[in-house]
Amino acid sequence: MQGGALVCAALSLGFAQSAPTAAFSQVVEGCTFEVKMVPFKGPKGDMLHVSVHEIPWELFDVFVYGSDKEAGKSNEKADAVTKPTKPYIGMDREFGHVGYPVISPSFLSCKQFCEWLSAKTGRSYRLPTADEWKALCEQSGIDPKACGDFAWTKDNAGEKTHPIGSKKADKLGLHDLFGNACEWVDDGSKLGVVAGGSYLDAMADLACGKTEACKPVEWNEIDPQFPKSKWWYSSGGFVGFRVICDKP
Repeated sequence: MQGGALVCAALSLGFAQSAPTAAFSQVVEGCTFEVKMVPFKGPKGDMLHVSVHEIPWELFDVFVYGSDKEAGKSNEKADAVTKPTKPYIGMDREFGHVGYPVISPSFLSCKQFCEWLSAKTGRSYRLPTADEWKALCEQSGIDPKACGDFAWTKDNAGEKTHPIGSKKADKLGLHDLFGNACEWVDDGSKLGVVAGGSYLDAMADLACGKTEACKPVEWNEIDPQFPKSKWWYSSGGFVGFRVICDKP
C-alpha cells in the first residue's frame, strides 16, 4: 500500500479553548491532514462532536505505519496501542489514496484507531453508536432517497469512492454521511454494523435507521490468509468510518 512513507506534521481537530457546543480543532503531532469536528445533539440530549469527513487514508496511514513515531512525534501511550498488521495488497483498490476515505478496515481496526487518536490528543474519540448515527441522519436535513447532491451512491459514483468533501455538506456541515464509504457503527456487538450505504448502494435502499451486519466471511472472500485477517477485509472495499468526540 502506498502511504507507508507518509509523514504528517499536524492534524487539526479544533481549538483547545472552544466551548463544548462549538466546532473545534486540535493539533495532533505527526500528521498534516486537518479533520474538522462539529457539534450535534445526541439521542440523549447531550452535545457531541463528529468529524465532518470520513477518516482519510493519509491519517489512517500514520496510525498503521507509525510514521509519527519515526519522526519523533509520538508518545508512549499512543505507541502502546495495538495497531493493525500492515496490508500486503493495496487496500485502496486504486480508487485513490490521499484525500480519499479509508476503505477495508475491520471494526477492530477502527476501534483501535480511536484509541490511538485519544492517546495522541488527550480527548476521547470513538465510533458512533447506532442511535447516534441515526441522530446525525435525522439532523442532516437530507432525504436519504433523494441525496444525489450530497452522496456518492450506485446512482452516480461509477462503482468507486471519490475524494472526501466533493459533494455538498448537509445541515450539520457533514460530507458523505450517505454513500462513498459506508460507516462503522458500534452496536455493542463484537463485529459491529455499518450505516449510510456506500458507492455500491442505490439511493432507494438508504434510510436513517438502517444498518447492515458485518459479514466477515463474505467481506474477506479473496483473502488467501488462514485464518482470515481480523484487521482488514480484502473484499470489503466499501467500508470506512468517521469518529465521535464525547469529551472535547
